[in-house]
Amino acid sequence: MRKPVTMRTLARELGLSLSAVSKALNDYPDIGAETKELVHSKARELGYTPNLLARNLAKQTSNFVGVVIRDVASVYGEMFKSLGEVARRYGLNLILYDTNHDPAIEKWCVKNLIDSMAMGIVITPASEDVSVITEMVGDRAPMVFLGGKVTDPAFNYVCSDSDKGTEMALRYLIGQGHERIAMVCDHKRSNSRSGKLAVYRRVMSELGQPERIYVGNESDGSLMASGHAQGMRLLQSGDGVTAVFAVKDMIAIGVIQALREAGKRVPEQVSVVGYDGIDASALPMIGLTTVSQPRMAMAERIIDILRRHAETPSLPPEHYLAEPELVVRSSSAPAIKTF
Repeated sequence: MRKPVTMRTLARELGLSLSAVSKALNDYPDIGAETKELVHSKARELGYTPNLLARNLAKQTSNFVGVVIRDVASVYGEMFKSLGEVARRYGLNLILYDTNHDPAIEKWCVKNLIDSMAMGIVITPASEDVSVITEMVGDRAPMVFLGGKVTDPAFNYVCSDSDKGTEMALRYLIGQGHERIAMVCDHKRSNSRSGKLAVYRRVMSELGQPERIYVGNESDGSLMASGHAQGMRLLQSGDGVTAVFAVKDMIAIGVIQALREAGKRVPEQVSVVGYDGIDASALPMIGLTTVSQPRMAMAERIIDILRRHAETPSLPPEHYLAEPELVVRSSSAPAIKTF
């Protein structure tokens, strides 16, 4: 069996010290370019493969980022693809965990990442109370909260500007002649949902219209099921709503399903607008008008924050509100009829 090629092998072959070979392989600035090229050339020739575990132990860190998502069947599951694309540019690997909204699973995931010396952690937390997580992580690794559940200035966070996005969606519907606009939410609470509700209430007050807010129950099940249930409630109200703004795309898709089952035409009788910009929203049979989150811009900022904070842990917390975009499709149209 062929003996593995190690840094000692390279040092012996090149007549260099083990320290010089290690520094050349790790691109230390005090090693000349000629020596680095010599070492890398010999490493390729002999088929040298770095011992990543030993390197991690030596550096007390690693080249992987843990991504802890409370529900991969959401826009954040799709965000993982953008994070992976950006991470690969910098030679970073991602490890994905799905906590299913369970704080106990979340705690286990974070502990596992700390024990594995993750370079950084990206997390969409199960709860707004993240004290257990932040105490566990401490200064062991930089962490970025993704999404609107945690926007505490004491922590790094990246999220879409949901207030601006909500205003964008509502002003669009009003510009289409809609005034009797309902808002549909799931039962999960977050700072972003609270912000969306506040914007909706303000805009409806400006219009002189009553609030028509439908909030799901925990028993509704998935986001789509919750949207379907609220769509049925909306139909039963007989309130003459001509447009619906849903706080998430999957909820909006559930609302559309309920409307169509009841024989209502979308968008001729009821326009529906969602929020997130998930891939499924663009499918021809859905054609959902939505406020799209700029996933690539958010991913780039997340990886940038993690890399810089891993290099300089003393940096102050950073916050990034990404600019959303309204994407108009076939689920919305000018107001014509009520039901």
